[in-house]
Amino acid sequence: MTPTEQLLTLSKSYCNLRGISERTASGIIFRDSRTIVRVKAGGSLTVKNFERAMNWFRDNWPEDGAWPAGIDRHSLPTRPKRAKEPANV
Repeated sequence: MTPTEQLLTLSKSYCNLRGISERTASGIIFRDSRTIVRVKAGGSLTVKNFERAMNWFRDNWPEDGAWPAGIDRHSLPTRPKRAKEPANV
C-alpha cells in the first residue's frame, strides 16, 4: 500500500467511524478542508503534512474502532517531542 493509499484508507475509515465528512477531518488535521479531497483527486502532500496526518490518526483513533488492515500502526512516522524552552525570568 502506498503512503497515499494509507492516508486515504485511514481518512475514509476514521470518517466512517466518527460519522464526519472527509472535508471535516481534513480541516481538523490540516486546517484546510480541501487537502484530503485534493489528494483523492491525484494531488500530493509534503512529507511534513503526511507525517502530521499519520500521527494525528494514530493519536486520535477511536478506541472502539478497528484500525484498518494493511497499515502497521506501530511503524508510522513519529514526531520528535519539542523540548520546552525555559521561561524568561
